Amino acid sequence: MIKNILTGFFLLVAVALQAQLNKGGTPWSFSFDNGNLPEVDLVLTPPDLESVAAEDLLHPVPYRFAINLPVNAGISTQLAVRTGQSGKDNHPATGNRQPATGNRQPATGSWATLPNGDRIWLLTIQAPGANAVTVYFDRFWIPEGGRLYLYSRDRSVLLGAFSELNNNNEELFSTALIPGDQVTLEYDQPANLADLPSLHISEIAYAYRGIRGMDGKTGFGSSGDCEVNIHCEEGNNWQDEQKGIARVAVKKLSATYWCSGSLINNTRQDQTPYFLTADHCGQGAKPSDISQWIFYFNYLSPTCENPAVEPGFRSMTGAVLKAAAGDVSVIGSDFLLLMLNQPIPDTFGVWFNGWNREDIASPSGVGIHHPMGDIKKISTYTTPLVSTTWNHPTKLTHWRVTWAGTLNGHGVTEGGSSGSPIFDPNGRIVGALTGGEANCDSAFLNKPDYYGKFSYSWDMNGSDATERLDFWLDPDNTGVQFLDGIPLIVPEPEVLSSNLLIYPNPASGVVNLKSSLFQNSQTMRITLLDSWGRPVASYVRSDTGSGQFSLDLTSLPNGFYLIRIASEEMILTGRMVKL
Repeated sequence: MIKNILTGFFLLVAVALQAQLNKGGTPWSFSFDNGNLPEVDLVLTPPDLESVAAEDLLHPVPYRFAINLPVNAGISTQLAVRTGQSGKDNHPATGNRQPATGNRQPATGSWATLPNGDRIWLLTIQAPGANAVTVYFDRFWIPEGGRLYLYSRDRSVLLGAFSELNNNNEELFSTALIPGDQVTLEYDQPANLADLPSLHISEIAYAYRGIRGMDGKTGFGSSGDCEVNIHCEEGNNWQDEQKGIARVAVKKLSATYWCSGSLINNTRQDQTPYFLTADHCGQGAKPSDISQWIFYFNYLSPTCENPAVEPGFRSMTGAVLKAAAGDVSVIGSDFLLLMLNQPIPDTFGVWFNGWNREDIASPSGVGIHHPMGDIKKISTYTTPLVSTTWNHPTKLTHWRVTWAGTLNGHGVTEGGSSGSPIFDPNGRIVGALTGGEANCDSAFLNKPDYYGKFSYSWDMNGSDATERLDFWLDPDNTGVQFLDGIPLIVPEPEVLSSNLLIYPNPASGVVNLKSSLFQNSQTMRITLLDSWGRPVASYVRSDTGSGQFSLDLTSLPNGFYLIRIASEEMILTGRMVKL
């Protein structure tokens, strides 16, 4: 029993760390189906991996790791209205069914009604041979109260619950990677909820490399042996900067690629979530594709050693293009500036990296990146950068770097590192990676890599705001030459009094709020906000003279909450943890 409890605990920790914005919780089907393997509704046709491998040899950058297979699957609202039976043994399936095959067959899953009137929808998709899958939605809308989960065949990875918090104007969405070749979607709808969701899957990313497969030979841990983890001694002085670096799953051209990049500060220092990467990463991507890019933060080893188990991460979905110029095939510095679609929650602990726009060669520094989509690595240079050309005989658009051997390796860059920043000794970005010749083969360790100059990207690619950085990163035209990085700071609401006792804290069910400022018959509005600063629950209470309110938080997912109590005369705030 102890072994089972510990296994379950670590599983929950892994699921929690591999998190997109979600409300947590457990799918209803987990409570009564005894772990039965789900029936498959749709079997996709795998890509021709021999042809894919040949294409990858011709086009190694950016690093493609998945082929996106077209899918026609989702919730049928007509089926949702009609279906009202439970399956055998209370399993939420409508009986034996044959899976659709190929990529064009529609799949609508199955609905079932539980004895209490709640309803469950299930859809299982298999992509035979895939190391992992990502689900892309071209219609995504969830009514308040609905919950969508996705999980792997063995339930070792659970994503969600996704909810109305994940809705957006484009009605586009994508999920983090789910290991294995099968994914089950489960939508749980309470009996008192009349509105139906709009969910339709347009593509499944079939990950064939750059992901840990069932044989353990690809993906996590697949970068070269020379690479150095960010928590080795070489990274000791770069722990702030590394917090801004993210791995990016780039959707475009019916495939998904790995790139790297960084959050970046602006002169207003207002924490606008700007993100800098390489233009060649985004070439061919439509705005709707960029809305489905996934940004993985905190994907790293907690020590200098490569961990035996893949570490967790925090991820966000979607961005909009702000400026870009100089793809590798044309003249320019090859930069891409995005703005993430949502504010970054304080639980991510990120850093907005600073920059230096002076066209002066940095004497030393580091690059921080995700080679081959692997965990975060650091590469070190100890000789000055060299100003050089890329695709033009005279325009000095790039910095050339030669990496140095260090205590724990000889870090270089690889496919998947594209777009990552190179820093000067002061922790400021001076370029973004285009490409190069260096790799972990001993004959190539001292070959050069090339970074598009930040100074060139600043204002030299073109006259339009969509071709330069200065318009976005110095919106008030201050003219500063360099800017330091800053941490993410989530402002607290105004506190008019700290005379508030919250107990127990942490709490698992009922929590008590007590203050001497509560007055008899005074009406209070109590709001709970999640770590994103979004209201998740609201209550109206009148004091009975005890100076205390009690709230039942049983139905809320575990996590950190801000409590805001407001009346006409005052505002009280506090923090609590729900376990």
